[in-house]
Amino acid sequence: MTRTPIRDASPETYQALLVLDGRLKKSLGPVLYDLVKLRASQLNGCAYCVDMHATDLERRRVPTRKIHGVGAWQESPFFEPEERVALAFAETLTGGIGAVDDELWAEAGRLLGEERRADLIVAVGAINTWNMAGVTTHLQPEGALVEA
Repeated sequence: MTRTPIRDASPETYQALLVLDGRLKKSLGPVLYDLVKLRASQLNGCAYCVDMHATDLERRRVPTRKIHGVGAWQESPFFEPEERVALAFAETLTGGIGAVDDELWAEAGRLLGEERRADLIVAVGAINTWNMAGVTTHLQPEGALVEA
């Protein structure tokens, strides 16, 4: 069954999400934001979003080893402290609301500051929204070999 993507079914809502995305990219920086989006998308099983954000990171000249390392970021030597705290937030908030402990909260504040930490919370919520839309409407990466 073909499902209408939100960009077609609700263009105004889609545009509002794009505006929010632009604000979050400006606040967090494009690479950090894409790392967060890639990790949440991996956890949510959104093939469309995983493909998009990995490709975006490639375009930003992020080393391939780092992109592949997102799934095992805790063990990977390729991530800076700021990226690690953002990936921890992505995993924690994608796993459930209210799960950020005091230590992670404080570390994010120390590394990112108040505004960027707040924007990180919204960023994780935004990518989870995009993932819900992608998975629910069966979006597939361009050039997909199979149709959902």
